[in-house]
Amino acid sequence: MLVAVVKELKQGEGRVACTPENVRKLTDAGHKVIVEKNAGIGSGFSNDMYEKEGAKIVTHEQAWEADLVIKVKEPHESEYQYFKKNQIIWGFLHLASSKEIVEKMQEVGVTAISGETIIKNGKAELLAPMSAIAGQRSAIMGAYYSEAQHGGQGTLVTGVHENVDIPGSTYVIFGGGVAATNAANVALGLNAKVIIIELNDDRIKYLEDMYAEKDVTVVKSTPENLAEQIKKADVFISTILISGAKPPKLVTREMVKSMKKGSVLIDIAIDQGGTIETIRPTTISDPVYEEEGVIHYGVPNQPGAVPRTSTMALAQGNIDYILEICDKGLEQAIKDNEALSTGVNIYQGQVTNQGLASSHDLDYKEILNVIE
Repeated sequence: MLVAVVKELKQGEGRVACTPENVRKLTDAGHKVIVEKNAGIGSGFSNDMYEKEGAKIVTHEQAWEADLVIKVKEPHESEYQYFKKNQIIWGFLHLASSKEIVEKMQEVGVTAISGETIIKNGKAELLAPMSAIAGQRSAIMGAYYSEAQHGGQGTLVTGVHENVDIPGSTYVIFGGGVAATNAANVALGLNAKVIIIELNDDRIKYLEDMYAEKDVTVVKSTPENLAEQIKKADVFISTILISGAKPPKLVTREMVKSMKKGSVLIDIAIDQGGTIETIRPTTISDPVYEEEGVIHYGVPNQPGAVPRTSTMALAQGNIDYILEICDKGLEQAIKDNEALSTGVNIYQGQVTNQGLASSHDLDYKEILNVIE
């Protein structure tokens, strides 16, 4: 199987889907690997480093001729022309956010494997490290954009406690998963107060136990509680993600209007559509805009801003799956590995993820029925 590592085209995206170390694992297993020129530069990996591990450096067009194309994010619209029948595209594709790319993949007969929908032992194991990074960085961005020069309230989120008692900011975090706890931990490290809004009762108990000695309040998620708590936020971070599907707009414009002027609103799951009515995708180079008097931060690829760390994390997670696909062939790998099967969103043009199908009102096929 010919495997290609392509350079990301998304603005500000410095990650690469495969490290030189992982290229060596593939070539040692007898697989041919091609790497697009400068694909790893943003993460600190030179072309020479890949060549030393057995890869051939190629052009963008040549990379897309591969049987298995390994990416970080969804293909850019300029890359749709390279899709070919039975080609496998691997990455954090977030296909629920774009019907156009799904229809193009269906038309050509592409197989799309989305790392964010791979579930193992009840957990999104490949997404978790990226969620952790996005959560931590969101807390930092909230502090940064709270400053007056960025249009924020002009507050120092830490407060001041040297001979005076100026309280820190309040972070309201919507959702209680990996991204949320990582955001909360950074906010607590900044001496901020944290409110977490969570739906699941078992998770609420877990969070209450986890933060029993900290300045954290855990609130049951209801529309009424959300509307009440968002008014307290100096920084509001939404972490809600529904695997494979586009989430509902739970944070309404009216709720945003009720927020403090100059407060900061961040949606970590904007790459899947987001849960905030007033949010839209932004970029790492132009990350914020003001609406309803609130600073909106809608960067969909936050880990791309810290590519060295992020690349090492995602590469550790994906290599075993990629090796299994290459060693066994995709069909057998899917049959042998239930977790891998959960990542197959489209198989040879057929939608095999129920959340994705419902997001775009498309026919759904169970993956094991399709390949039998």
